[in-house]
Amino acid sequence: MLKEINAVQLADGVYWLGILQDKRLEINTYLRIFKGKDKTVNMVIDPGPPVVFDKLRDNLSALRKDPKNVHFIFLNHQDPDVSTNSMYFKKYNPNVKVICSEDTWRLVNFLGLNVTNFIDIDKFKSLRGRLSTGHTIRFIPTPFCHFRGAVMLFDEESRILFTGDLFGGITHSDGLYATSVNWHGIRTFHQLYMPDQEALQNALDQIKNLDPKPEIIAPQHGALIKGDLIDELIEKLYDLPVGWSLLKSLVKNKDFYIEAVNEIIDDIRKRAGDDMIEMALRKIESDGSFPNIFEFKNDKVIDIKLDPGKSMKMLIDALQEDQPKETMEIIRNAVLKAAVEWNLPLFESLINENTTPSELLVIENEDSY
Repeated sequence: MLKEINAVQLADGVYWLGILQDKRLEINTYLRIFKGKDKTVNMVIDPGPPVVFDKLRDNLSALRKDPKNVHFIFLNHQDPDVSTNSMYFKKYNPNVKVICSEDTWRLVNFLGLNVTNFIDIDKFKSLRGRLSTGHTIRFIPTPFCHFRGAVMLFDEESRILFTGDLFGGITHSDGLYATSVNWHGIRTFHQLYMPDQEALQNALDQIKNLDPKPEIIAPQHGALIKGDLIDELIEKLYDLPVGWSLLKSLVKNKDFYIEAVNEIIDDIRKRAGDDMIEMALRKIESDGSFPNIFEFKNDKVIDIKLDPGKSMKMLIDALQEDQPKETMEIIRNAVLKAAVEWNLPLFESLINENTTPSELLVIENEDSY
């Protein structure tokens, strides 16, 4: 189901066209209208999957645009959530041009696009393209962030940087623009989808060196980023373990986290009942918009796919969602008890500002419940 929301203007000639509802992995598609003295060029950026096409068409119509008048499609990479609607735009306009890297084209041409539709970014020696309207766009390759042929698009006039999966986030936020709260979803997304920390740092270095600096970062998933938050998130992402380096570090310490998680679930089950746990776990698994962080077998956690501490916090947050006060207290006590017994970090969301260390330690005694 799509949110009933119209296109939003981000800057002169730049529009956000839509987003998915009730999914942790929201879809962003953008329209850039370049106006010259006697010519207008329309470009759709990361057109998205078929499930959003009708909404895109409605929002284009609201802007007095039609899919048959889309002249260019820019693709960051080839994933179906990014590129599939290219074939629908081609049905409306057989002459539409698809701008992407050769690595991306090698895969998206299977959507039924012809080589005559293809404009190869690799052919631009300066990595700059000049449109017939006089505008300049810049192509910024970000290999292995997360695809080998990924390329960002920088619109120099609006100073909006379209980053594809880079800076993407997992979120349920209704806000179009990110706040510091979005960091948790951005971190999780990058740890899931970015394969290499060095490749991520290379991409971030390129953003830091852009002149002029981008005023808005527009990813293909999650909230848009602007202002001081851009630099803040660059710094946070720079040393974030991702991909293979993350997996190596997880092997060292996740076994005792698995035991702690199972102890927490068993503790909550004893006090809140099987139905509460089963309903909460089904809700966590039902979204389906990103790989399961926890692998279950016979009601036990047998594997954790991401950073164990952060994954545990996500699980606890999900268990607490929409619970009555009494159940919230049961969950809180179970987590604090495990934190003391297993020497785990305490989660801020579970600790009242007035809680003292001695009050936390009393949970070692089960009779204190």
